Amino acid sequence: MTDQSFTVAVCRAGPCCTGDRPPELLSRLAAVVRRSRHGVLIRTGCLLRAPRCQIGPAYDSGCYLVVQPCDTDRRPRGAAIPVGPILTDDDTDAVAGWLADGDLDAARLDARLRFGRAAA
Repeated sequence: MTDQSFTVAVCRAGPCCTGDRPPELLSRLAAVVRRSRHGVLIRTGCLLRAPRCQIGPAYDSGCYLVVQPCDTDRRPRGAAIPVGPILTDDDTDAVAGWLADGDLDAARLDARLRFGRAAA
């Protein structure tokens, strides 16, 4: 359990995240939030307005989310952290573990999960 306060907004807009792709993403995030003292999970429409979102339903670009560290009164503490694309169960595990750990430093995420940064 983490004492870190955070809000996780998950994009559920197509084509990025229609259905449950990757499998278990929402249930894993919900489980982490339930175990946190001050976590909130929000399902929303397009978060990042990424150009790939405009390509169409045949393009599977993975799920995106934004994590906002905050205080217990929900006031932001630092910059929001865009995460994604989340394409696989391994990606889901990595993001869930990062949230559960409570140290919401974007540098602790694998480079492939840091939106806007290509993996080396």
